[in-house]
Amino acid sequence: MLLLTVICLISVSATLCAVFYMQLSSSVQSEVRQRAAILKDTITSENYSMLTISDMRLTIISADGAVLYDDDQSTGTLQNHSDREEIREALESGIGESRRFSNTLKQETYYYAIMLNNGLILRLAKTTNSIWGMFGGALPIVSLVVLAIIVMGYFFAGRLTRRIVNPINKVDIEAKLSAPYDELVPFVQTISRQREHIEQQMSDLQNRSGTISAIMDNMSEGIILVNRQGIVLSVNKSAAEIFDIHSSTSGKNILEILRDAELTEHMRYALSGIRGEINLSRNGRTYRVYFSPVTDSGAIILFLDITEKSMSEKLRREFSANVSHELKTPLTTIYGNAEMLENGMVKESDKPQFYVKIKDESARLITLIEDIIMLSQLDEESGDIAFEDVDLAAAAAEVIESLSDKAKEQNVEISVSGGGVLSANPSQLSEMFYNLIDNAIKYNTLGGKVDVKINSAGGHAEITVTDTGIGIPQSAQSRIFERFYRVDKSRSKKTGGTGLGLAIVKHIVMAYNGSIELKSTIDKGTSITVLLNAVN
Repeated sequence: MLLLTVICLISVSATLCAVFYMQLSSSVQSEVRQRAAILKDTITSENYSMLTISDMRLTIISADGAVLYDDDQSTGTLQNHSDREEIREALESGIGESRRFSNTLKQETYYYAIMLNNGLILRLAKTTNSIWGMFGGALPIVSLVVLAIIVMGYFFAGRLTRRIVNPINKVDIEAKLSAPYDELVPFVQTISRQREHIEQQMSDLQNRSGTISAIMDNMSEGIILVNRQGIVLSVNKSAAEIFDIHSSTSGKNILEILRDAELTEHMRYALSGIRGEINLSRNGRTYRVYFSPVTDSGAIILFLDITEKSMSEKLRREFSANVSHELKTPLTTIYGNAEMLENGMVKESDKPQFYVKIKDESARLITLIEDIIMLSQLDEESGDIAFEDVDLAAAAAEVIESLSDKAKEQNVEISVSGGGVLSANPSQLSEMFYNLIDNAIKYNTLGGKVDVKINSAGGHAEITVTDTGIGIPQSAQSRIFERFYRVDKSRSKKTGGTGLGLAIVKHIVMAYNGSIELKSTIDKGTSITVLLNAVN
């Protein structure tokens, strides 16, 4: 506003100066012409000294251009004027005029020449300020006026600007917009629509971001996202736990997190567009790691925890190998004894021993197969199993009765205390009691004891079987519930054990969402506590 005011003021000043100059120039021309017309009729003699005009210069020039008289300068110092424009025009048409500007004095002179009756030429000249001279003369005043107007304009423009801008500055963008002036109504309406659109987009983005973050953070699989330069964009909780990350990873290079040569190599391949996958063992867990390139964006690293799967595959391989071995041993014995009997290689008196051997190995084979079938059924977790209220003390007593002969052989005393009722499958509980008490008898000392304690309340049962046997070494206690695992293989074969008894117990307990606790000391005995929950 201030600049516009100054420009307008200067423009008006220049225009007025030009107008005044044109009017002054026209007035001077008219005055000179009138004086020349009057003098033309009054000059009759050659005595030109009487011709003096105070505000104009008068010059008498002959037809050949010689200066005969000049009221301002001596004629002897003046050059011939035949080349002057106004003189040439006067000689040709009787009247001539011209303007000449002095750069030094910044003045302009108007010359008017007229031919007299006697053939001489009368020239009048009047000097005035040029338009630039007028500008220069008016400049101090104009400058003072411009300066004063600038000061006043600055003050008033500031006040006016504040009056205009303050209502706009006070508009609350967060609240409902209202136009401070009618002229701003379309603008405010556009902003309101844009703000609503942006708020909706932000809400959608936040919802999507929240959903993606919630999904990623609750995934058991680890995920790491990187851009094309290998800078980490996102790491979910599972991946952070795998690599023990406790601080923000945003903006870090993926190499700072992985710190593994094989992972780093596959990461580079993924960033170059090549997919890959490897197995990674970390913190006692096994992961299948997938490297997937994302076109023009970067790469994704996915960590799948396959620890249980790997363990299952390992156990399955071990189980298959152990089953093959355990089945092959009795079958080989049966086959060998039968072949010897068939070929008549056994004395008649020794045949009963071979028959007993075949019978014992067959019984062992049948027991092994029954245990394998039991484990298979437990693995399948079939929903067709019938459940009923089982008297735990009665079930234990029935098992003890079936093992009484074996207990007498070992001179082992068995006692039962406590009792209760639990909703369960009778055959599964009998199998559990059988394996626990059978082991307590087989691995006991001569004249030892087996104590069975039962406590049941509120749909839960706690069963503890304690013996005074040989005990289990500390190094073997973590593996005692594995299939076919035996602490003393020679003793197990002697007692007819299959190595599946405690594995069956473990699976039965798992079926009832229970737990097993083992306490054992070498040469002092073993205590196994089973916690069971009723099945509804």
